[in-house]
Amino acid sequence: MTEPGLVTKLNGDFATVRIGRHSACGSCGMCGMSENQRHVDFHVANSLNAKVGDTVLVDVKETNTFRLAAVAYLIPLALGVLAFLAGIWAGFPVWANLLMFLGGCAVAFVIVSAIDRAKKHKWMESPEMVQIIKNDKQQKGENQNEQSLS
Repeated sequence: MTEPGLVTKLNGDFATVRIGRHSACGSCGMCGMSENQRHVDFHVANSLNAKVGDTVLVDVKETNTFRLAAVAYLIPLALGVLAFLAGIWAGFPVWANLLMFLGGCAVAFVIVSAIDRAKKHKWMESPEMVQIIKNDKQQKGENQNEQSLS
């Protein structure tokens, strides 16, 4: 998915690019935006030496959605099922197996959260800056031309 965004901040070799919601946005969640958000900020390697105010194209990898879903849902589910099966194997009553399942899920969420903090929220491939569409000077020139025509 390639989206245009505005460079709002520079931090060393990285740029913060703000991508806004548009009419084609549904509820796919690929960009990480919830339905109530108006925009999402990405921290992107500034490979094109963009400046604050530049409009750039950002390529967001499609593999991110599956990877995030697997980490957030499948790992806790797997640990919960393993705990549930361990309870059955140990001969616990049904209510205890249910508690084992919930406890396994809770432990997995804590583990995923700790790993997430350790990885500094870098589960997904970083978006890439593909092209500068308009730089700040071009935008100012267009605004001056529009004003002179009026």
